[in-house]
Amino acid sequence: MENEKNSTKSTVHNTDSYLQSLMVTKTLQESVMRSAIHALDLLPGSQGLDVGCGIGLQAIMLAEAVGETGHVTGVDLSPEFLDCARSIAEKAGISEQVSFQEGDMNNLPFDNDTFDWVWSANCAGYAA
Repeated sequence: MENEKNSTKSTVHNTDSYLQSLMVTKTLQESVMRSAIHALDLLPGSQGLDVGCGIGLQAIMLAEAVGETGHVTGVDLSPEFLDCARSIAEKAGISEQVSFQEGDMNNLPFDNDTFDWVWSANCAGYAA
């Protein structure tokens, strides 16, 4: 039982540290990601999927790119990351254009043709 408590505590600590590092490095990656998203020339009003969205930073940029009539759904395995993503989207004033849900990239819970496009970045190294 003691090992289970330590394991849970360690996971939360690691998650907190990782979240903090993502926020610190955000400014280093933001211009590159914005350039990549701009190069995609996403259609205004389109529906997109961000697989492995983490804390939602790129999903928010994608939602900005598709405009007020578009929508981006972010999917990630981590409930902690998704909670953070929702909070960031709310603070950015874009929560109507982006939503987040728990899911596995190997078994996505969506019907075919639900999305116009799919984005995935920085999550391949975490696949089990």
